[in-house]
Amino acid sequence: MKTLCFIILFTILSPLTYGQLVTWNLGGENPTTGREASVAPFFVHEGITVSDLKKGPLINSRAGNTRGFSGHLTKEVRSFDDAFENHAYFEFEIAVNNGYEMTVSELKARLRVQEFSAKNFQWMYSFDGENYKHLHEKAIYMSNLNNAGANQPTLDLSKIADLQGVKGKVTFRLYVWGNDNNNDRSKINVGFGKSSNTTNSPVLELKGTVTKS
Repeated sequence: MKTLCFIILFTILSPLTYGQLVTWNLGGENPTTGREASVAPFFVHEGITVSDLKKGPLINSRAGNTRGFSGHLTKEVRSFDDAFENHAYFEFEIAVNNGYEMTVSELKARLRVQEFSAKNFQWMYSFDGENYKHLHEKAIYMSNLNNAGANQPTLDLSKIADLQGVKGKVTFRLYVWGNDNNNDRSKINVGFGKSSNTTNSPVLELKGTVTKS
């Protein structure tokens, strides 16, 4: 009887986490402070190895984003090309373990901007760490100044052939630009918003499947 109850309970609950490859949940018992240079993932699917989420060289760590992950651009970055050349990005890597393959279907993120911060975002991916491709055609513009951040449009990645049946390693980067350093007084953050104080919701989530090859 207990076994039957467990099977029924598992069947009911399992759809809640179905499809998650990796998430970053930044609240809980040890919430982020806003000063971290990198943060480890909260959940990682079996069959893959995931790096910390980290900041590119142009993004300095700043306080003031508890349960979040963001930083200050040390110079004005006016365009995507400028962001790419000056390494204004956030980054994480996924390595698919031997004997597995990964299919990526969806990317969700909670992004945080402030009055004079960068507000333009472009997700990219690369298999060699040097040659990057766009995950979406049009840059994402975020204007909501909510202190906890706001959800970007969900990216449907199921039609990107490169990300179906992946073996090996893939790097994901989020480039940012459009800040005004004449007014921000070196205090303005841009990046990922806050996890909920009550539910510890993810600020970054990649969905898909991992199967044995």
